[in-house]
Amino acid sequence: MLSAMTTGDRKRRERETREALFIERAHERIREDGLLALQMSKLAADCEYATGTLYQHFESKEDLLAAVAARTTLQRAALFRAIPELSLGTRSRMLAIVLTDIDFAAQNPDYYRLTQYLVTEVVWANVSLPRRMALLEAGKPISEAVHAVVAEARERSDLPPAREISEDEMGLGPWALNVGMQSLASARGLLDAYDIHRPYDHLIRHFHALMTGWRWEPRLDPDEPTVVRAETERVRAALHDAGIGAGDAPPAG
Repeated sequence: MLSAMTTGDRKRRERETREALFIERAHERIREDGLLALQMSKLAADCEYATGTLYQHFESKEDLLAAVAARTTLQRAALFRAIPELSLGTRSRMLAIVLTDIDFAAQNPDYYRLTQYLVTEVVWANVSLPRRMALLEAGKPISEAVHAVVAEARERSDLPPAREISEDEMGLGPWALNVGMQSLASARGLLDAYDIHRPYDHLIRHFHALMTGWRWEPRLDPDEPTVVRAETERVRAALHDAGIGAGDAPPAG
């Protein structure tokens, strides 16, 4: 029995090592050649395995892409765990969540292009349920951070009493703003065509307009650029002190 257990453990470790290799090499190919250039047969050969072996791990290319995204999502989500404990007001901590995601996107543009591709209707439909669940689970600390900050804001009366919207539902607004602006900013030339520049400055301004519309205290006028900028710099400094911030703001895209 001991021999059988040892053999089983060895095979499991070998499978995990092989899968990690596939994911790492796929991520390298995406960074170097672009998302759409990734081919399963070439990836398998690059890893010195048969294509059939690759499909023993991933039912489809979409599943492989979801696994690549899940690995980076774990790194991204880890940044958010400490945000609810920052020595900032609740509204400032919500801004900290947005800024942390902006910075991560600036440092990992290939990851955001990948996630945007994955959640398109036709691609997401082809991701198997286990891989979908793994990707969603990897991002859970982000939603937990948002939930914690909104719940505390309600307890402190920084926000009006809850009516028909839950903590998680309130997170949809900043999430939609962030995802939408990331998509627009990454589409080269799109915003330039409308003479719109510095998209992340606009994102932060719209964020404050949303927060003020929710009557989240202390209120901040989004039409006061110096006030908005000062708050951004203050929150960035707190993130940096906590070892979360990326330092300088990302470039306008």
